[in-house]
Amino acid sequence: MRRTFCLPLLSALFAAALIAVPALPVAAQASGWQPGPDAVLDSTYDGFIDTPAAGATVPGSGAFTVAGWFVDSTAEGWAGADDVQVWLGAMGGGGTMLAKAQLGQSRPDVATATNNPFWGSAGFSAAVNGGQVPAGPQTLSVYAHTPGKGWWFKTLNVSGGGAASSASAPSPSAPVAASSPGSAPLVTIDSPGANQDVSTKNEFSIEGTASDPGFGASGIDDIQVFINGERGGAYSTQLGSTTPNPQGQWQLTFNPTKFPSMHSNLFVYAHSKNTGKETLATREFNIVDK
Repeated sequence: MRRTFCLPLLSALFAAALIAVPALPVAAQASGWQPGPDAVLDSTYDGFIDTPAAGATVPGSGAFTVAGWFVDSTAEGWAGADDVQVWLGAMGGGGTMLAKAQLGQSRPDVATATNNPFWGSAGFSAAVNGGQVPAGPQTLSVYAHTPGKGWWFKTLNVSGGGAASSASAPSPSAPVAASSPGSAPLVTIDSPGANQDVSTKNEFSIEGTASDPGFGASGIDDIQVFINGERGGAYSTQLGSTTPNPQGQWQLTFNPTKFPSMHSNLFVYAHSKNTGKETLATREFNIVDK
């Protein structure tokens, strides 16, 4: 049986922080998650496309954000998706993939509303090149993939601001503009990889990079790493803190045997001593007893 979590108000508030036009309620968007390539079984999915809003005009140059949240209500210990992609048109039906989304984005509102702390990282975000969306009415499709049920999708109607469509192949996605001094820190998690299995038999090194856009690695004075919840959360545990080396690389070692064998989440906070700004990066992985 499908369980539906109604978060239109929370999602609208989240979208309002990103764009001037608030997100429409779930009911106003395309109905449910529809089966895509290799889809099997019943849909047990829920989620919301926060931005752009339905009917919005997307820019014809530069990058715009497609963001929202997704959960598989049968997933235990994580939100359930191992891939999210944004398409113009249909996957496998003549459409064009515009971008792969970053997963595991922080969504404490989802965790609170569903009373599931593991769904606090159910957010996704993709940077789409506006020039790849032709002028006029267009349909964007957000495809979510889960290991057991294949691809499922939701659609969103927008008005493109790019050039008129042509028979020529689309140009590659334009890179997002580099951050300027005063921007929030840049931080990555390189190890563990997404959904990597980490054994309880040995210590494991969490690794990544961090820098201050205006001052480089030396501008980062604190990197804090938490597991299974955001800082201050009821289920979170701080694994430690560190700082990057002059090349911007950071590392922190923890003992997985102290934690249950389950799908887990890392929350890494990088702080700039120059601006006082902080950036959060997340990563889903598996602790396994082997």
